[in-house]
Amino acid sequence: MVKYGALEGGWASKMPTGTYGVGLWKFIRSGWNKFSRILKYEVGDGTRIRFWDDVWCIDSPLKSAYPELYRITRAKDAFVADNFQCRGNSIYWEVTFSSGEDKVCWKPSQSKYFQVKSYYKSLTTNGKDCFPWKSIWKAKVPPRVAFFSWTAALGRILTAENLRRMRVIIISWCCMCKVDGESVDHLLLHCAYAKELWDLVFAMFGIAWVMPATVRDLFDCWLGKMGKHPIHMIWRAVCGGPIV
Repeated sequence: MVKYGALEGGWASKMPTGTYGVGLWKFIRSGWNKFSRILKYEVGDGTRIRFWDDVWCIDSPLKSAYPELYRITRAKDAFVADNFQCRGNSIYWEVTFSSGEDKVCWKPSQSKYFQVKSYYKSLTTNGKDCFPWKSIWKAKVPPRVAFFSWTAALGRILTAENLRRMRVIIISWCCMCKVDGESVDHLLLHCAYAKELWDLVFAMFGIAWVMPATVRDLFDCWLGKMGKHPIHMIWRAVCGGPIV
């Protein structure tokens, strides 16, 4: 927090902007918006809880519950303490605060404390957001293969397309076929040379397969019906092999 600066009352850091040594924290920080939707705040002195944006008095932000009031307010970034205070002899919005600090609470748990299990459950409730971790980390493959598969599923391997996004001057074409741009999905799935390798693998299992659009989609469907192949242990390990 000290290194990158604070946002949202000090509950979150600013997004790192450096090029080197910040990749892990940048990835963690990118999940804050989704993570913060599962939080609820307990008001202490009101100096760290945003009046309109945070969930603190009802089950949704006040700006969502009262959009017309939010539209006409002048202090859209105000904290709770900014709206509940004494001015001279006048008391505005008379509310009694505790002397303690503001707290952030975990809504999915009755104890109000963060639990990895409940967070994972909240992420996977919607199938659209479910990452195919079983296909990657449960397969009987060497750790380096699983790690590369995970990186590929996230679209983070250093293809020409990703290097260009990092401002590396390089020709953006596939290093194998020299026909299309070198994206992660093209290089590992749709390139003519990659397709030949996949066709060989599927032929060994006697399977006709239509290749999905992305590497992540491939891992998503790998443990479906085909994941119950009689030699399923080998089948589960096969997915990462051609990718690496």
